[in-house]
Amino acid sequence: MIDNKEQYTEYLDGLTEDMPEEFFRLAQVFELNVFEPVTIEGEKDIHAAYLMNDAVESYFVFEQSIIMGEYKNGDFWQTASIEHDSKGYMLIVNQGGENIFTIRFVRLYIRTMYFDYGCMGHFWVKGYEYLRQLEYQLADIRDKYRYLGDSSCTQKELVLMQLADFPPIKKYRSVPEPYYVPYPDKIYPEAVQYLIGIADRTGDSSMTRQLKSYMKNPTALKCRILSYMFHKKSHGGFIDNIIADLRSTSAVYNKRTFSEKEELQYANVHRQAESAMKRFTEKGYECLLYREEPFMYSKDSITYKEHVMVFRNGMINRHCDIYTYEYDGI
Repeated sequence: MIDNKEQYTEYLDGLTEDMPEEFFRLAQVFELNVFEPVTIEGEKDIHAAYLMNDAVESYFVFEQSIIMGEYKNGDFWQTASIEHDSKGYMLIVNQGGENIFTIRFVRLYIRTMYFDYGCMGHFWVKGYEYLRQLEYQLADIRDKYRYLGDSSCTQKELVLMQLADFPPIKKYRSVPEPYYVPYPDKIYPEAVQYLIGIADRTGDSSMTRQLKSYMKNPTALKCRILSYMFHKKSHGGFIDNIIADLRSTSAVYNKRTFSEKEELQYANVHRQAESAMKRFTEKGYECLLYREEPFMYSKDSITYKEHVMVFRNGMINRHCDIYTYEYDGI
């Protein structure tokens, strides 16, 4: 449910508190200035993205919609208003005073599809990439929860998403600084107890002690110590169990599917990645396989890739190398 609805009325002129909740979610999109109507293949109605990440594709559907004017791509600050009459609704969008278009529709609702995100990876920042991917996936769950509510998550995800705000994990940012969206640090006892349970299960007594100490007195120094412990090879089993648990949790969702031609191309990439991973594992290396794929319903510019993460232990720290495979057009 949307809290404090009044704050969103400034982003969608004409919005009133008695309107359906979907209109307040639409106002959130204008608050972030990311509204963009899209056409989905096989669908007559106009759509617009609400939440898009590896875990979820969520769209506004403007039922029985007609667009008057034309949406223009550009660096505009968009303002919007909504009008309601006996025939339905009219959304009027002003693109920085340079262009105006209108969408007339009879009903607004949100369509959401959930996907298996446990093997997804985006390698934008170097160094301890396995921890950065963990941070990224936890943030995906958190955003799913914050935008779509607790019904969008399993009970296990409601615990895991709390780790996205856990300060020692946030040290491993997965995106470059200009694109990082900060959320307040938060230490949830349930999430820390989950980590303690993992540490106990893997026999990592020093991690258990440090987590308990940090939960009792969360100082900046203890945060740094924990974040340092996360990448030590002596605590690799602890981290591996979290990654495995997250992958198992996300496996309840379906994988994205694509056209027959695309599936053949992606299968070729997968064979290359699997073959490379087999060579590394035969040499005694631990490996993880990640994939990177476009959205299923609204195509974007992402090229399908698979990444083989190969762990290499130093004297103290646990590092990894990334080998990337993608369709070469042949």
